[in-house]
Amino acid sequence: MTRSLALALLLLPACNGAPTDTDPDDTDPGCTTYTRTEAPAPGPLVAGYARRRIPAPLGIGTAGFGPFGAPSSPTPFQEIYPGTQHLHGHPELKAVAISRGEGHEVVFLRVDAVGMFSQLRNDIVARASAAMGRDLDDALIIGATHTHSGPGRVVNTGNPDTSFFDFIADKFFPEFYDRFAQAAADAVVEALQTAEPAEVGFAQGYSGDAHNDRRCENGEDYENGSIPVVAVRKDGQVEAVVVSYAIHGTVFSIDDLYLTQDVHGAIEEMIEDRFDHPVDVLCMNSWGGDMSPGHPADVPELDAAFIEGGFQDVRRVGWAMAEAVTAALDDAAWTDAPEISLETHRLPIDRSHIGYPDDVFERFPYGGVYCSKEPFDDCDPSTTVPDLDDACLPFNEQFPAPSQTSFTVGTVGDFTLVTWPGEATTEVGEALMDGIVADHPDAGPFLFVGYAQDYLGYALLEDDWWQGGYEASGSLWGPKQGEYLIARARDAYTTWSEQSCPDVAEPAPLEPFPYTITAYAPETALTPDVVVTQGATDVGPEDVLTVTVAGRDPWLGTPLAWVETTDGTPVTRPNTVRVDSDDYNFDVSLAVEPSYADEDRADRRFLWTFRIPVRQPVAGGVELTPGSYVIKVDVPDGAGGANTVTSAPFTVAAQAGVTSDSW
Repeated sequence: MTRSLALALLLLPACNGAPTDTDPDDTDPGCTTYTRTEAPAPGPLVAGYARRRIPAPLGIGTAGFGPFGAPSSPTPFQEIYPGTQHLHGHPELKAVAISRGEGHEVVFLRVDAVGMFSQLRNDIVARASAAMGRDLDDALIIGATHTHSGPGRVVNTGNPDTSFFDFIADKFFPEFYDRFAQAAADAVVEALQTAEPAEVGFAQGYSGDAHNDRRCENGEDYENGSIPVVAVRKDGQVEAVVVSYAIHGTVFSIDDLYLTQDVHGAIEEMIEDRFDHPVDVLCMNSWGGDMSPGHPADVPELDAAFIEGGFQDVRRVGWAMAEAVTAALDDAAWTDAPEISLETHRLPIDRSHIGYPDDVFERFPYGGVYCSKEPFDDCDPSTTVPDLDDACLPFNEQFPAPSQTSFTVGTVGDFTLVTWPGEATTEVGEALMDGIVADHPDAGPFLFVGYAQDYLGYALLEDDWWQGGYEASGSLWGPKQGEYLIARARDAYTTWSEQSCPDVAEPAPLEPFPYTITAYAPETALTPDVVVTQGATDVGPEDVLTVTVAGRDPWLGTPLAWVETTDGTPVTRPNTVRVDSDDYNFDVSLAVEPSYADEDRADRRFLWTFRIPVRQPVAGGVELTPGSYVIKVDVPDGAGGANTVTSAPFTVAAQAGVTSDSW
């Protein structure tokens, strides 16, 4: 099957009156009138939510780290990156739709991915728009959590040889891409189609503890811990929360061979568990380019089974964020008639449009990356790296850096919303917001969503870029990229606000990636759907329940485990949602015997191991109280159903003087 979803709606300019000329010399598009597309009057407010697994087989390659020196782990689902072997928080697609009708709606789609790419976003927009019967290009905000342990293989460079983006996201995998894009569109459609009357609350939180400034080169050790909060409630009960926070989404290493939501999933789960009922929480990323996950102090912890550092670290960050967000919600301002108005604007980007003089970044007409010279980590802010703009790896004419990108701007209730196509540093995020306020004093407070709509790598202020370091090396269009994008985002906001002509001609949207699917044929598993081994059945509060089940080819889906008492009562999280192996209470591993290196085997087994500590090490998680339990596992059967496998009983003993409320 060949697909190129260039629907007619994606061939239209972003807005009426916006020309499509992309001549680098055309900075006066000749537009004399600008009229926002007429929309019906806003109607009653409705909101809906949806969440889906990303349909990634365990064994797929990840994205973001660069695979150099990574451990070898060959599978049918990876090429350059090592194949994953473990899961902790199954990568997800989460959508929250807030709508007063066409032209007055926003859909936040949060994706466990290293970044969002224009062609992929346009594909998701096209699919969802076709299903809804209206253009969602202005409404859909797709933001990546930037986990480097999410699935890659969704960028089609069109280059049969290895390219730069292959080293970001592994080789394109057409069938997985198709499943991924469709699942994302389905989540958007479900959130819109299930929307019901609601009200929306807006609040501001802050946490300086959940992140740290990792960029030594500018010498500032500076952070902005703003947390804009958008909440939805129905019948007086909060049902969804969207937050945005500046935090680089990576705790786990490529050497860990994990698929995981990483720190964002932990933030979401620990906020969700502050409620006594189900709540969907989306944590979007803002100016996270220079912000590593923090090491918050005063996080209450319990004696529990040893869990490797990454697991505890993400929970500590989650605790700090849950404290900040729940406190902010106490002061939320609620309304059932928010103003919602958004526009997506596209812009060209290259040396000419950025306006480089001939002697700056001159060897890189198609862009450049990995700009570095010794010393790479110079933390003296008074020094710069001479000739840094001459020390990049060039893109070439056959495979240039992206030559267009996009912003979505406008208003969502109390917030001025602006997206950013990649990794803005804190200074860049603040410069953009300050610039919009300078142009439009009534703008703000801001809901800044980074890693959204597209991905152009890092963006720094020009003076900061010349100080070098990792962030500067990842800016695809050199030292002036950050300030050019700031100017164009301010222009996009002015165009939306004043219905004026853009300063630079807007290109038409890029067509989605074309591709041809060669269907993967799942292997037939030997003796599936049985318990193979089980750990100790008499356990205490500092032990782990473990069961290994013979399942099936991971292409059919990851089996789902949960815990029940022996009388059939499911164990639940504090928010009453059933504990299962897609959340952060479980750890999942897959062993393939014989390994994939032995081809054409008829006796291969897929051994799925599920581990759940009796007690989580950071307070607020799940604890199995004394009693008798079983682990049940649904193994996908390849025909749309599942076969349930049940362990032998585990007996959890009490530990004198230690309870889950002792913190």
